Amino acid sequence: MTFSIQYKELFGINILHHFFLDKGVVKYDSMNEAEQSRQLKAYDFRSIFDIIPSDDTITKLNGHGLLMKMSHKGFAVWSKIKPEGNNSPFISLDDNLFLTFLILIKDPFFYNYTELALEEAGKLFYLSNRKPATEPDSFPILDKSDMNHPVDEKFILSEEGIKNEIKNTGSRGKSNCFGIIRIFMKGDKINLHITDAQGKITVSSKTFELTFRNRSTFWRYIFNTAQSVKPVDDVIRENGNAKILITKKVHPLTRYGFISLKLNKAELPNPNASLIKPEPSTTKIFSEIYM
Repeated sequence: MTFSIQYKELFGINILHHFFLDKGVVKYDSMNEAEQSRQLKAYDFRSIFDIIPSDDTITKLNGHGLLMKMSHKGFAVWSKIKPEGNNSPFISLDDNLFLTFLILIKDPFFYNYTELALEEAGKLFYLSNRKPATEPDSFPILDKSDMNHPVDEKFILSEEGIKNEIKNTGSRGKSNCFGIIRIFMKGDKINLHITDAQGKITVSSKTFELTFRNRSTFWRYIFNTAQSVKPVDDVIRENGNAKILITKKVHPLTRYGFISLKLNKAELPNPNASLIKPEPSTTKIFSEIYM
């Protein structure tokens, strides 16, 4: 008699970024299924981040018959299951078992196009289905009932929490470490549990989404000569300077799509994300384009 080794998905993590998924002013969430599929085909989160298991988690994966599988939109952890076909892990998974993954930034322009406070760069984000003991009750969790909540500054650990994680995860020295994903077999809410009361993998495996919003900026056009600007144009003079024009409002930065802005009926180019200039005195952030 022969037995085939069977695996079942334990949980998945999708990592979505609207800079790559939106198309100009058209938001990914507002697209129909076919349009979303086209955007996802060109998307690969691995151009933004590396996801690596902590040293402790590597040991847990190997010791519990678990596999980590990567894809263009995230990763999943699969569990070897018993041959009886009842979703029981081959090696039991304790309720307090957790797996930790470090999020490392690969793209040096990440903060340029991501809607996160620039002054918070370098702090540690914590994304989990359980609130850490070092944080207040208001600290957010990855909640499947509110998957539209983007990753924002509320997920940043306190100083005590950061020290605790650096000590426990070995992330010290990884200057590009953005944050930590930690998934417990039992979350803070029943809909966040990975295994049921009998320790079996839930019939429908949990998939969590980490969503990042794209940054919007004022666009600054710098000309060699003075420009004539009309009230109907989409730009105005900056401080009365006819050689430097700025948009009347902020516009989103996106990899794909084009936002139509006019000056004397001529189309103005869109900026890329390689350069932004924050102005602390006004709290405005500019993208500059030399004409």
